[in-house]
Amino acid sequence: MKTQGMRLGSSRSALWRALIIPAAAAIAVPALATDAQAAQRTVTGSVSMRIMDYEDFGPNTVCNRGFSLTPRVVNSGFSNRIRLSSKCGGEVRVEVHYKLNIDPNGVIRVTEGLVKFYEGTSEDTGDLDGASAFANMILFPGASASRNIHVQNWSEGQPDDKADVTLTLRN
Repeated sequence: MKTQGMRLGSSRSALWRALIIPAAAAIAVPALATDAQAAQRTVTGSVSMRIMDYEDFGPNTVCNRGFSLTPRVVNSGFSNRIRLSSKCGGEVRVEVHYKLNIDPNGVIRVTEGLVKFYEGTSEDTGDLDGASAFANMILFPGASASRNIHVQNWSEGQPDDKADVTLTLRN
């Protein structure tokens, strides 16, 4: 028996070439576009800090800082290490550290989050008196996430030397 001029045995091969291969190619094209979009994403966000520098006499110094983050382009295969800092009262510096990575599907993973609290004789002191790690953040494309982090001067027993930090990031 022949089907449209072909033997039955060879019609499967012809059908494979005619239907399956173009269908596979059509499926592969959108996947490449998605991979290209996922290979690079931009992360934006903001940080707010309430920092208090305790004083033995006179009023404590309280600084409220807030700023928008510079947009960061995250590329597939590379990590971006971020460090932000703010100073207060001539003796305190607060630093926020984290790392940005991208998954193949465009999800940004924020890892190695740490807020450091320095207190000493100047805002440039190397005297690290407290640190708080914060949980990883997962940012799906088009979504945002926030972390509230508290850090204080645990090293010298001064709980009124402290900072409350809110980090908000958007993918």
